[in-house]
Amino acid sequence: MPKFVVSAAIVGSMLMLAGCDTTSAIAGYSPSTTNVIAFQTALKPKGAVVQVGDFGAAADVANPTCRMAGALDVSQGQRPEQYVRDALQTELFTAQVYDVNAPVAITGSLDQLEVNTFGTGSWTLGLTVRSSVDPVGYRVTTVRQFKSSYSAYSACQNATNAFAPTVQQLIGQVVSNPGFSKLVGMN
Repeated sequence: MPKFVVSAAIVGSMLMLAGCDTTSAIAGYSPSTTNVIAFQTALKPKGAVVQVGDFGAAADVANPTCRMAGALDVSQGQRPEQYVRDALQTELFTAQVYDVNAPVAITGSLDQLEVNTFGTGSWTLGLTVRSSVDPVGYRVTTVRQFKSSYSAYSACQNATNAFAPTVQQLIGQVVSNPGFSKLVGMN
C-alpha cells in the first residue's frame, strides 16, 4: 500500500478521534468572597433570606464545543444552567442568607452561552433572573477573557478552567444590579 494512503488513513483517524474528545474542568466551583460579602451586605441587615428555584436555558443554548476537539464539560457533568443555579445557591448559602423555606425564590434562565478559543479567548454568559416577588426580573451579561493557545488541547483546557470564574463574575452582576433589592422583595 502506498505510504500516502497509509498516512492519509492515519491522519483521518486521528482527526475523527480528536473530534470525539471531551475537555473537562479540573476544579469545581468555589464561592467568590466578593459575591458572598455583597450578598451579606444586601440581605443580612434586613434579616432577609432567599431560596433558589428552577433554572432553565433558552432553546438555542447548547453545551459548548471547542474548535474541532469536541465538547467542553465546563460544568462537571451538569447542564450549564444547573451549574449556574448551584453556584448561586452556594454563594447564598456561604453568605448565610439562604433558606430552603424562604418566601422568595430566585429563578433563572441561561439565555446566552458562548465561548471563543481563538485569539484572546472569552466566555460570554447571559442570565435572566426572576423571583416569586418580581416575575419580570432583569438580565445580566458578562464577558470574561482568558488566555487561549495555538494548540486546541491547551485552548480548550483553558476555556474549561475559565468557566467557573466567569460564573462568579455573572453572579456578581446579579447581586450588584440595581434591580436586586426588588428581586428579593426588599423594595
